[in-house]
Order: sequence, then C-alpha cells, then structure tokens
Amino acid sequence: MNATAGLVRPGRPVGHLFELRGWVTAGETVTVHIGGSEAEVRRHDTGTEPPGTTGLLIRTKDPVPTGRHEVVVRAANGDALTGAVVEVGRFGDEEPLRLYEIDTPKHGDNPQGDVVFVRGWVLLDSRAPSLVEVLVDGGEPVRARTRLPRPDVADHLPDFPDAGVSGFEARVPVDLPAGEDRALSVRVRVRGELAGEWTSEAREVVLSNPAAEDALAARLADRTRKALARPRGGTDPRHVLVFTHSLAVGGGQLWLQELLDRLATRHGWRITVVTQLDGELRADCEAHGIDVHLTSPYRVHDVASYEGHIAELAQFARGTDASVALVNTLGAFPGADAAIRAGLPTAWVLHESFDLNDFSYQNWGPAGLLPPVRERWVSTLGEADRLLFVADATREMFLPFSSPARCRTIRYGTPMVAYGGQVSERDRRAARRKLGIPEDTTLLLNVGVLEPRKGQGLLISAMDRVRRAHPGIRLSIVGHHPSPYGLALAEFTERTGLRDWVDLVPIQRDPAPWFEAADLFVNSSDVESLPRSILEAVCCGLPVVASDVFGAREMIADGHSGWLFEPNDADALTVALLRALDTPADRRRAIAANAYEKLHGWLDPAGYAAEYNDVLTELVKERG
Repeated sequence: MNATAGLVRPGRPVGHLFELRGWVTAGETVTVHIGGSEAEVRRHDTGTEPPGTTGLLIRTKDPVPTGRHEVVVRAANGDALTGAVVEVGRFGDEEPLRLYEIDTPKHGDNPQGDVVFVRGWVLLDSRAPSLVEVLVDGGEPVRARTRLPRPDVADHLPDFPDAGVSGFEARVPVDLPAGEDRALSVRVRVRGELAGEWTSEAREVVLSNPAAEDALAARLADRTRKALARPRGGTDPRHVLVFTHSLAVGGGQLWLQELLDRLATRHGWRITVVTQLDGELRADCEAHGIDVHLTSPYRVHDVASYEGHIAELAQFARGTDASVALVNTLGAFPGADAAIRAGLPTAWVLHESFDLNDFSYQNWGPAGLLPPVRERWVSTLGEADRLLFVADATREMFLPFSSPARCRTIRYGTPMVAYGGQVSERDRRAARRKLGIPEDTTLLLNVGVLEPRKGQGLLISAMDRVRRAHPGIRLSIVGHHPSPYGLALAEFTERTGLRDWVDLVPIQRDPAPWFEAADLFVNSSDVESLPRSILEAVCCGLPVVASDVFGAREMIADGHSGWLFEPNDADALTVALLRALDTPADRRRAIAANAYEKLHGWLDPAGYAAEYNDVLTELVKERG
C-alpha cells in the first residue's frame, strides 16, 4: 500500500517557532522540511487521526522568518507525500513578533560608575527595528544606536537578513555622586516599520559610583605644584605648544593639521606638538617645520600614574620657551591640565558634543574616570583661559563648566570652498567616468570613517526601501575599513541583496571625485558637532540630507537649505530621503544654492586660521 500523509493547516499566522500536527500511514518514516530547513518530527496521537495512521507533532528547530513558507512531508525514499503553506507573522492586533536578547544589564546586576550601559539585539517581525529607545526609571527615553554588528546572531539565525546588524546599545548618564548607590529599573522600547511597538519588561539594577581617594590625590597634586614652583626662563611670544590625542588620519586630526599649517606659514607661529599617538600626519607637520614630541598614552586609570604623567608633561612644557598652549579634543584633557599647571595660558578646542558621563564611559570604560581624575578633568574645563567650539550647540552644552566670556565659537572651513558652490557639468562627467558611475544614475553620497555613531547601517537599511521607489539611485559610502562594524555592513549589504545599490568605498585621503560626481549628500550621524563633510558637500553644490544634531541644524534649515531628520530612526531617515528625491531637480539646485549662500561667509579656512591667530595672540598679551 502506498504511504499517505496529511497536515493540519493552522487557521491563522504562526510565530517564529511553531508546531504543526499531521498524520502518516502507520509504520512509515517521514521527514518534514519547512522552507529549506528540516523540522523535528515525533509521533504523537491525538485520537483524531484517520484509521490506520499515526499522529505527528512537527516542530521547528530554529526560528523561521516572517513570510509564507512551504511545508513538505517526504517519505523515506524522498517522495513528497503532502504539503502546505504556513504564514509566519502577526494575527490581528497582536504585538509584533520579536526575537531579542538584552545582554546587559541583567536583572539584579550591580554596574559601577554613573552610566547605565544597555546592550542587546532585537528583530521585530524578522527585521532590525526602525527605532530602539532605553527608559531608565521613567526618565526621558534615550535613543539607542542601532544596526550594530552581531555575528553571533547571524550564525544562529542565518535565514534572517538583518541578523548580523541587529545589535543596539545605549549609554544613559545618571546623576549619581561618588560613593553612592541607586536602585534603577531599565526597559527597552522598540518600533519597527509597519510592525508597531513593543516594550520589554523592566530589569532592576543597582548602580554604584565608587568613592574617591581624596587624600592621595591632594598629596600628589601638591607634590606636582612644588616641583613646578621654580621660575621659568624667557619665552617666545610666537611659540605655541599644542597637545593633541593623535596624529592618525581622522576628522579632528585633519582639522588640526590644516590649522597648524596655516598658523605656521601665514601667521608666523613656531609650533611644537605633543601627541600620545603617532600617525601619518606627523610627516605633514614636520614638512612645515613643526616639531613633534611623542609621549605615552595619557595615564588616567589611577591617581598616582595620572599625577606622575601630568608632572612630566608640565615639566616638558616649562622646558620649552612656548608662551601659550593649544589643546585639541576633549579627550586630551591631561594636556590641558599639564599646560595650565605649567603656567601657560591655554586655549582648548572641544569638537565633541558628548555628555561628560557618556564620553567617559566610551573612552575609559564602565566605571569611567576615578573621581579625583574626573575632578581634574572638570576643573580644567573651568581653568582654561578659552574654550573654543565649532558649533554654538556644543558651546551651550559646555557653558556650565566655564563662563560665557571664556567660551567662543569658531567654525572651521574647508579648502573645497574653491568650488564656489557648484561643480561644472564637465567636471561632473569626468568624475563619473573616473569612478565608473553611469550618467543616468542618481548618486547619493556619505563620507566618513565607518563607525557606529556615523549611522551608515541605518542609511543602508533606508536604501532597501528607498530604491523601490527610485530604482535608479545608488549610494556610495566613502570610509570603509575592515573593522567589525565595516565587515558587518559589508555582509548586511550582501545578505539583503543591495550590492547593486550600495558601494562601500575604502577610506580616501581625497574624496573630492565622489563629491564632484554625486547628486545628493547624506549625513546619518547621531553625534556630530559641525560635520565637515556637510561643508564640503555645500561647497560642491550638493543638496544635503542630515540628521538633526548639534551643528548640522546650524547649517541646514529643513526644506529651505536641505532636509533634516531625527537621528537613530530608520523611518525618519527614509522619509527625508524620499522628500529629497521627490523634489524636482531645479528645486534641489535652489536648495543647495540656499545652503551655500547661508554658509559661504565662513567656509574659507583662512578665516578660522586668522581667528585662532587672534585668540593665541590675545592670550599671550593678557599674560604679559
């Protein structure tokens, strides 16, 4: 007798992990495949099977993505006996299907410091969500950074295209004095395109901020003060001592290198640079006669090492004949502390628009800085003669640590101001030929080293939807490198079938050809002070779509000189891109012209170099 089988089809959509019931001729062995995966099958009679058959209980071994999937029952010889189609998805008004794990914090954890770090992964109806928010004790929600690499999830869920970039993380600063504890509840709220919203159960944790070592810190600081009490020799009023974090290629480093070149060649300054990290920009410095002193990484992880390194840096500063100090970036605060203790008038450039707790966590770990070192960090912000910013929003953020008279915004420019707000059609065609971009392609451009805060994963996700409305578009992301994030985005692009619409271009020292070839520029960062890439785009006549963060909103007025969207929100980014792409070409050109008209007065880098020359000269005169 030929074997027969049957399946009981579910009357509604099922979840990612589900069971089916069926039957097979008694004594027959069968296998069941759901989509391309084999299911678990065991005999299970319910009393409703046809006579002469045995009941079957069929279970998925691994989660199955949302969608319609064929179920096939096969005999031992491989013949198909029966089949059915099962839909995986939500039923009616049910909550969206979700697969997730909140790695940290666990219920009952006791994290250290003054920041609650929340990390995990989530798929909502099989896709990475549009928005993830973290709520701590009912406070204002903090948007998590999304599309972070999760190769472990991709290995476990190979049939889910977004699994490899399903990660999220957020750092929630808490106002918790040193030596105190606080019980907190943590929840995660998630929203997906067409999937609705879901909120996790609360997790209870106790945050503990370590106590300070005040006595040791005071004793070591006094020793440093006594060591520096001897009078200095003569000083050169045109010698500036510069402390920076790195001479590797990066936004803040390139800005500094360009500024120092102009101070040296156009304003007659002699310059000595102290850096904790060497890099290829050292050759550029030395080519302009700038001395470079390499030191060890700033020692901030214990009080004794910190005070010892500050004493060494301050002694070096006093051993030069510099009359003023310039410090580059918030993380180079030991340089600012050393310059101030050495008696130099100090100007400190803060590019970063981060809450101090958040910045501390990212750079120095969960416990952040030890309280005495953190106290020196905060005190140094107040003691610096000038705090200099590239955006007014960042200046406002740091005003509580200083005074309005000591805080000043000096926006930087770019050599690409030479384009004059437009690229000629001849240069555009030449750039496209060079890069292999067809004339009829609408090219979207993003420029920036691939890293989570730049939001390139979110941008790729938006492209998956935008290209359906505009199949003739292409996105070039210039800044790829083989970091975990970069590798995850390359895999994500491959798994989602976007290779024909997304190019990941290696880091370029000169990205000008891409600016010349592009039709629209996109900045998707969730933290920026004054994105230089936006300035470069404006100089080339490119209309700009940008996340509404800090300095971006000072450059772009939504609907007039570009388009803005809320950061870390895939839906908002998608809508902004569609708004820009649906705008007629002549209107886009007018919007780009509006942006150039608004900004061109300070786009020339010669202007900000002159302002820095004035600030440094003024500080030297104030000290006599």
